[in-house]
Amino acid sequence: MTARRDDPVLVVDLRNGECDAEQAAGAVLVLDDAEKAAEHDDVYQALLGNPAVSGVLCVAVDGGHADGAVRIRPAPSLAPVERAATVWIGHSDGIRWRPAEPLVRAVARAAVSGLGQLVDALTDPAVFAAVVKAVNTLPYSTASAGLVLERTSLHEVELRRAQEEAIAWFTDPDAGRGGAQELPRDEFRAAVRETIEVDSAEDVLLPGAELAEAHTRAVTALNAADHALTRVDHFLAPLPKRPPRPAVGPVLAEARAAVRDFHDKATQQLHRIDENLRGQRVGRDVVVRLGVRGPVPARPRDIRDRSRRLVEEWLGRYRSVACLLPDLDAERVGQEPQGCSAAIAELEGLAPPAGPAPRLPTWPPPSLAVPLAAVAGGLAALGTHALGIATAFFLPLLVLAWFAAGLVLQAREPTATGEQGFAEAAPPTALFWGLPVFGGWLLVFLVVGAGIPDLLGAVAVLLAVVLSAWTIGVGWRSSVRQWRRKLDFDGLRDRLAGSAQLVDGVIRAEWRPSARRAMFAEGLRQVSIGLTAVREVLAGRAANLLGSPEQHDGNHPYDPPDRDVHQEVCEVVVTDLVDLTIAALRPCWAGIDADRPAAREEHAREAERLLTAYREHLGQYGLLVPPPFARERAHRAELAARLWDDSQVGDALRCDVEAEMTQLCHARQLGAVSGMADRAQLVRFAPVSVRGGRCGDLSGVTWTGEAEIAGTVRLVPLREGVFQ
Repeated sequence: MTARRDDPVLVVDLRNGECDAEQAAGAVLVLDDAEKAAEHDDVYQALLGNPAVSGVLCVAVDGGHADGAVRIRPAPSLAPVERAATVWIGHSDGIRWRPAEPLVRAVARAAVSGLGQLVDALTDPAVFAAVVKAVNTLPYSTASAGLVLERTSLHEVELRRAQEEAIAWFTDPDAGRGGAQELPRDEFRAAVRETIEVDSAEDVLLPGAELAEAHTRAVTALNAADHALTRVDHFLAPLPKRPPRPAVGPVLAEARAAVRDFHDKATQQLHRIDENLRGQRVGRDVVVRLGVRGPVPARPRDIRDRSRRLVEEWLGRYRSVACLLPDLDAERVGQEPQGCSAAIAELEGLAPPAGPAPRLPTWPPPSLAVPLAAVAGGLAALGTHALGIATAFFLPLLVLAWFAAGLVLQAREPTATGEQGFAEAAPPTALFWGLPVFGGWLLVFLVVGAGIPDLLGAVAVLLAVVLSAWTIGVGWRSSVRQWRRKLDFDGLRDRLAGSAQLVDGVIRAEWRPSARRAMFAEGLRQVSIGLTAVREVLAGRAANLLGSPEQHDGNHPYDPPDRDVHQEVCEVVVTDLVDLTIAALRPCWAGIDADRPAAREEHAREAERLLTAYREHLGQYGLLVPPPFARERAHRAELAARLWDDSQVGDALRCDVEAEMTQLCHARQLGAVSGMADRAQLVRFAPVSVRGGRCGDLSGVTWTGEAEIAGTVRLVPLREGVFQ
């Protein structure tokens, strides 16, 4: 497995094919025959003459001789050149060799040969550059390679188990969710509703238009009515005044009519909006004609970007396409124009009271005015002896006061067109206010006579005056306040405000964004089609993403290691499936932008292509190296840190030139190597995820990208006699 980088090393095998030097770029690793490298000198010249090629490293593989002789015919173009070098390989598996000891040990059988591991290491640009630089310091820019490497590659069984569980989790809503974290459904619904934002600051009613004018008139009329009622709420208000004043009745009638007019127009507007949102035959110009701003235009690119951000964020949080799909479909339906029938029903409940305004309830009413007037007259009769001759003046004045008070109360009673008037009020006033005073006096005088003590009579007269003054003074204000409660202009104002707020909310939340919401709902529908297609493809590939499983037994040297990283591996695979699904939705975004919905087959083909590439990536690079479509790296970094912490990478990085390593040559070939071991160069390398581990001093280490291999390469110069 090789460490993939954005600018990977190009690997060319001249033993089995040719190299197109003109198409090469970056660092080039060439596998060649040690005795035939010189025959390919034209290839090396072409590579080094290509300005796009940053370096050339020839891995010269010896064919092997029975006598152990080492024969190297390096390409003349490779030495001396600063950006070129040669590494000689005498045997692909090598031997275990320590320079200070004469004996060697055999190399244990491994899944990947020593040559394969060296190639894996050299395909990282940083390691490639470090090796070329180190070999360039040696004679003839040629060296024999020794290795001490540590790999964290996941076993196929580990990867397959995690992959099958991850795909089941990702595509099956009922698979293994017993202890799973609760899905953020409420947050997702809120996010969908907030995707098409509502501008709460803009004026949705056009100034000066019909609906706005109706609301302004209603507010003005209510303020005028409230002012008029405040002016008449005074005990002197019924008295005639020189400055003319508007009649209260017409002002109140105008206020009620203005509120009713706005409510009628608001109801008409909501009905038109509802019909338009439901797709009935009501043009938007008809709605706008009443003074409402039209819908905000929908731009496909904007909807594409909003849909994409939403899906990418929440698929990453759900981590399951199977669980996201039903919630996405439900919210998509909620985004489609639904009309505003609920708002219309609510608006009906805010309708102002029908019919004329309540009349002023004159206080005291006739049923109470008659006994009060009679009591006042009776009290005056008890004071006849005390008043003496003054009775002749007091009684007419008392009768006149009651009559005048009742006449003013009755005559000033507001009507829809003005006031009731004195002519109409005089007869009932005389009957219920003036006559009872005289009747009460006459009755008490005839019954009791004039034998009342003067003191008691004086008290009775005083009570008659107080009762009369209280009735006359309190009557008007009490009438006005009872009337204000019946008129309930505060409630009428609340109805007006509620109606205006309801209309504003419908226009702002339903009408203005209706075009964008309709396009957004269509975009989510296309996303749902794409997600469904990807889900089906993933479910169909769950069993063979990595090919047919091989059988392993407990004694096989390639059995999986005993380590507990299953959960971390599952998280990485699920993350890759999330990113793969997002990448597979590319046809969807293009379809939304071009207003040409992508077919399900397009998403399926894209998903199949990405899955095939993912399978090849896992086979070539391993799981620790992110695939090209990967976006999120946290889970992979966590897995890498866990694997490296459990490895012996620290020991591999601390090796010196005298350490026992796998020298890639045959035991019989050590004569060409051992004599120069004291001049060997070391290249230590490791992925950046090792840096924060427990490896101690890591100075001098060449840091690579994400990889599954780390360790030390010992580069030993060869004796001069091996070169031909």
